Parts: sequence; C-alpha cells; structure tokens
Amino acid sequence: MDAVIADGRLEPEHRHRVGVTELPVSTELSGPQLAARAAQRALRAADWDTDRVGLLAHAWIYHQGHDFWAPAHYVADQAGVSKALPFGLQHMSNGGALGVQLAATRLVADPAMDSVLVTTGDRFSLPGFDRWAGDYDVVYGDAGTALLLGRTDGHGDLLHMLSFSTAAAAETELFFRGRDGFSDAALDHSRPIDVRRPKKAYLEMGGMEQLKSLGLAKVRHILLECLEFAGIEPGDPRIRCIALPRAGDSVYNLMYLPVIEDVIKAEPLFLGRKTGHLGAGDFIANLSDIIASGILQPGEIALVIGGGAGYTWSCAAFQAPEKTHG
Repeated sequence: MDAVIADGRLEPEHRHRVGVTELPVSTELSGPQLAARAAQRALRAADWDTDRVGLLAHAWIYHQGHDFWAPAHYVADQAGVSKALPFGLQHMSNGGALGVQLAATRLVADPAMDSVLVTTGDRFSLPGFDRWAGDYDVVYGDAGTALLLGRTDGHGDLLHMLSFSTAAAAETELFFRGRDGFSDAALDHSRPIDVRRPKKAYLEMGGMEQLKSLGLAKVRHILLECLEFAGIEPGDPRIRCIALPRAGDSVYNLMYLPVIEDVIKAEPLFLGRKTGHLGAGDFIANLSDIIASGILQPGEIALVIGGGAGYTWSCAAFQAPEKTHG
C-alpha cells in the first residue's frame, strides 16, 4: 500500500477508506490459470477421483486472457475433470456464490450427479484495469478459488452446507452502466476501465437512496430466509460468525452491518484486509479462510454472504461436522 501511495497511484486519504494493507498480484498467470491451479489443489486435498465430478462451474468478472473463448472448458481440462460438463458463469462479484448454489441445485435435482467443482479466477492487470484506482473505495486482488461440493458420506467432510438464499434488485444494474451508451467493443468507453464514471453518474441521478434502501432490504431478506431454510433461529448460539464480501468499509456500512447488527449477534468477519476484492472469488475464499482458521467448533455454524453488481446478494449457512472421521 505504501509503495502505491508513493507512486501516486492511490491518494493517501484512501488508505483508511479501502481498509486494505496489501493485495495478491499475479505477474504471469491469468484468471483461468489461477482457477485451474486452485481446482487441482482442492481435488488433491480431498483425494477425490476426478471422474466423479459431473459439473464444473467457473465464474469470473474480468478478462480471462482471450476475447472469444470458453474459459470454463480450459479450467475443466487443466483440472483433469474430463467427464464434467464445463459451465461458464458471468455474474459479476456474486458469481462464485451462485456457482455454489448452482452446484447444490444440480446435486439435488440429479441423483446421478456425485459431485460438482466450483471455481473462480480473476487477474486485474494494466493496461485494462487499474486495481488500485479504478473504483471507489474498493481495490482488487488476483486469485483463483475452488470448492468441491458433493453428497456427504460422513467421512472427511470439512463443512456441511445447510441452506442457501439469493435475492436480486435488477433495477440497480444502472450503478455500473451510468449514462454510457452501448459500445461496439471492449474498452471503448475507457482504457483502463473506469468503474467510477458510471457510479458517479448513477449517484448524480439520485441512485444512492435506491441502492441503500434495496440493499438493506435484500440483505435482510436473504439472511432471514437462509436461517429459516436451515431451521435456525437468529439468536441460535451455534452461529459463530458471518463472513462479508471483501469490499470496502463504505460498502459494509451501506448495506451489510446495519442489518447484521440488528438480526444476529454473531461476529462479522472482514477477511479481505490483505487481499482486497477478489472478483468472483470472495465467497469461496471466505469459506477457505473459515476452514483454515479453525474458528468453528463441531456443530457450530458460519454464515457467508455474497454480493455483486446487478445487484444480486446470497447467503449460505455452513456447519462444522459434529464428528470427524480422520
């Protein structure tokens, strides 16, 4: 962060607004390559037969290294899941969360489906994207993430997914479009991409009150519905924590913390202080950090919230297994 401020790429007063001290930066690997590596690691860690994976859902928000291409197929091939159907999911920052929901839905609907692999991969590099100064109060880190979801046999499970809820407010798509017309090719509006310009236009049109009102209502809805689907009361002492998207503090205060502090008493987790926003990868990265931290005792529950332009919000409940088997 200090080096970026010294270079003049970030104003000093933005240090506290973004709430981030450092970012992961990939100097060589593209988003799909990062996703493929994450998938390989997830499969090895689970000691999973790749032939059992019936679907690979890959999500992203930014350039995948080629202009006219199917990145999900590349990730599936590199991960060695040759029998899986590759599925590309472009749903902005909530793409990883919706990939998990898609995986769960497919497992419920198709008895022949044994397991699903969900990946994300984004790299925010110049000249197309300025990770530090391209957006208001949000900075972007490079990452690949992967999650393996399947039916439990009670052996070696890291977490059990109890429920999932999603809600959208399509009228807020204007937040990332502003007054810009529809262009003929990528980067026609600006190079590098300037996320601030359409946001500023939306705010000048009086959009802040709309975004705040809808955001608070939708986050409350998904949180309460997720708990209801799981059969959990908001005051259940088993709810250990709730992980928020890896956004800036201004976003937390706008649409997340007022609801969370009113509905539940669980500890909010801000896991992006050393990563920034990971594109479509926030949701799965948060799950990974929760597992790695060991914060959940057997039977305890973590809630994970996702959110992304469009706008779409998701909430899922995960429980640490009551008993472990090796």
